[in-house]
Amino acid sequence: MKKRQISDETLNRIIKYLAIALLGFGILFIAIQFDEFWRWILNAIRSAIVPVLLAYLTSLIIFPIIKYLEKKGVGPRWFSLGIVFVLTVAIIFAGFYYLSPRIVAEINNFFNRDFQTIIDYIENDLRDDFILGKDIYDQIYAYITETDLISSTLDSLVPNLITTVSSSLIPIMASVALLPILLIYYLMDYEMISEKIRSIIPQKQEKTIAELGSKLNQTVGAYLRGQVFLMVVLGTVATIVYRLIGLKYYLVFGVLVGITNIIPYFGMIIAAVPPIVYTFIATTGPGPALVLLVNVVLQFFEGNIFQPLIIGHHLSMHPIIIIISILFFGALFGGIGVIFASPIAASIRVFYNFFRDRRKEKLKQSQSEANSP
Repeated sequence: MKKRQISDETLNRIIKYLAIALLGFGILFIAIQFDEFWRWILNAIRSAIVPVLLAYLTSLIIFPIIKYLEKKGVGPRWFSLGIVFVLTVAIIFAGFYYLSPRIVAEINNFFNRDFQTIIDYIENDLRDDFILGKDIYDQIYAYITETDLISSTLDSLVPNLITTVSSSLIPIMASVALLPILLIYYLMDYEMISEKIRSIIPQKQEKTIAELGSKLNQTVGAYLRGQVFLMVVLGTVATIVYRLIGLKYYLVFGVLVGITNIIPYFGMIIAAVPPIVYTFIATTGPGPALVLLVNVVLQFFEGNIFQPLIIGHHLSMHPIIIIISILFFGALFGGIGVIFASPIAASIRVFYNFFRDRRKEKLKQSQSEANSP
């Protein structure tokens, strides 16, 4: 039987792919040798991208309100923009003015009255209530004492924590400081910037990109507006329920529920830990079982009622995808990446679905053309 020979065209294609692969590995090898340089470039890019991305995402929340005012005859643009900014600042200021003194009072009350109780419990009574028994507690305590585990852990943890917080805090503060300026310029010239972006797109792709951009803005904007509303609703509901069951420091714990809800799935778990631990140690107020039940019910309503009603189908992604996006973008952009992991993942999903649908349409069109006489 005669062996099938490789054609020159196939051989050239194989050689071309091998050359591209070798070139890619060569570039990667050279890039690894300049690791510090690329880290410096990446940090510079991240410093520029984060404020712009933050302004873009915030504009998706605000711009529909401005367009609504303009449709109602409130104009020109600077006037409607001024109204939205003034109202936003007024709401934020009113919230801080009303909540800040009460939150500070509750925190001061905690450190003046209950903090020492918690320290005494850890030092004296924790052994009696240890869930695994006193013998296991004594063994763990002896191991910690002999190995000096706590002090050595604190010696390594505190400097790293300070470094991480300081390195993350400065970019976040810079982004927040630049946000109003970037937002004003972006919203004032929203259409002009969109037109400039369209002008650099090839004419053949302009319609496709415009359609993609519209879907992207609608999906991410709807998610962000829903998420902000969801944070306010859950924080308010948690505060009311905590107060009804007699939980001390209900305002601090309720605000914590609202703030941490910006992190999908993890937020409610993070917010549930402090009140449960506090009620486990405290001698007055509701028991930890009741607080745990309240947080489980809140988690159920958040995942099965509030999320579908407020956000709807705009972010129908599997929880594993959202968790992976939180871990990935958190590692890439720090605290900002954790907060905006879901809208970024939603944007990627829009891109994927859009081009998948386009490919299916082209396939159907080609099949219909092939079947037509």
